[in-house]
Amino acid sequence: MAISGYTKFTFGEKLATVVNAARPVRSIQHLKGRDQQLEEIERALFAVGRHIFIFGDRGVGKSSLAATAAYQYQSPDAEPIFVSGSPDETFSSVIANVAIQALGRSKTEAHKKQQSLSVGFRGLSWAKNQEISTVDLSAQIRTIGDAAELLKQVAQKHSEKPTVVLDEFDTIPNPNERAKFAALLKQLGDQSTELKFFITGVGQSCQELLGAHASAHRQLATIELLRLGFEGRREIVRDAAEGFELDLDDDVNWRIALISDGFPYCVHLLVEKMLWAAFDSSNKNASLGWDEFYAGLRVAVTETNAELRRPYEKAVLLRSPEYEDVVWSTADGDDLFRSLASMQSSYVHVLEKRRDRPALDREQFNGIIRKLKSPTFGAVLQTYPGRKGWYEYREKMLRGYVRMQAEVNGVPLTGERALPRQVMHVGNTRTGFYGPSLPPGVNQSRRIDKKD
Repeated sequence: MAISGYTKFTFGEKLATVVNAARPVRSIQHLKGRDQQLEEIERALFAVGRHIFIFGDRGVGKSSLAATAAYQYQSPDAEPIFVSGSPDETFSSVIANVAIQALGRSKTEAHKKQQSLSVGFRGLSWAKNQEISTVDLSAQIRTIGDAAELLKQVAQKHSEKPTVVLDEFDTIPNPNERAKFAALLKQLGDQSTELKFFITGVGQSCQELLGAHASAHRQLATIELLRLGFEGRREIVRDAAEGFELDLDDDVNWRIALISDGFPYCVHLLVEKMLWAAFDSSNKNASLGWDEFYAGLRVAVTETNAELRRPYEKAVLLRSPEYEDVVWSTADGDDLFRSLASMQSSYVHVLEKRRDRPALDREQFNGIIRKLKSPTFGAVLQTYPGRKGWYEYREKMLRGYVRMQAEVNGVPLTGERALPRQVMHVGNTRTGFYGPSLPPGVNQSRRIDKKD
């Protein structure tokens, strides 16, 4: 084994503390590239009655930011309360779950000011280590005022500075149920309830997810989370390599930053598989280099979340080969929405890397692009609002998976062509992240010479 001093068990245990694609980050030590957002949240929470709402595309790290910020604010006498939305959740069921979770994470007996760990509400009472049905409690929460009353009692029992992370808020399907949370946050603020909500949701705006309750929005600090910048992506890789005292090829690190497309999930998954490749290597001087990169990439592509793979597979499996070429061309470049002309230029780049592949003409290419909007072809793309002939990915994180697929098949996307010197990307809906583009001098000429 190339990484000495570890058994498979001890290596796997340590690896889970260094990178983890399966769960959100919960500590500043492992949250990379989000210092500015953490500072914004910390300052916002000085205001009495203010809560945090984090929104953006799936996979950009909203849950990790919310969890890390909650642990920062939460007093040390308890753990934050974690609840999640889902298609069968309602306003009342979420609040009931918060109350039940709170008692399990309430003050320890070592706290100087002893308090009873029992809660009573509308004839129901329960204490720590006693079970109560979420359904039973939910049935007693009939109004927003009831919810505010219950949470005020829960906050007093839980800790000095209690926090609630409400993740995947967008998955609560009924907009009327979601809108009740806006009114609740206003009531909590009016009553000076010492309880901070950290809410996350996939969407383009807070209003889209929470409704247009104008007065309630004054209780919220809204954070739009964009894709992770290049330096944050590279820092994840550097820290992982340092954790196992491995040398890291800087060009490989840039390549990971490029193909991950700014989605932390893709970085963590790829680095995890690269580290396992280094562990299995027969090379006594193993590092995170090109061999580990390609070995890890092949595994990462096959082990990507099935929900993320499915649209790609519907678009290319059992289709003629040019469909995959066209799909790859849609994921080239940094921009989140692109014109037909831009994608066709990328298609030419893709064909340069493919051998003996006949080129589609403009009409054929455009026809496949239109098909990629259909559910039959995975609904990979959708028309960009207000701009004729422009498209964007329906699921933005799918771009990262497409880029990994192209890379593992010997067609690197982004960075193969010269980029302007000292170009800075501004964080907006077009680019989706802050940070410099690929700097001059980075070697991106590596190719896969043979298919394994």
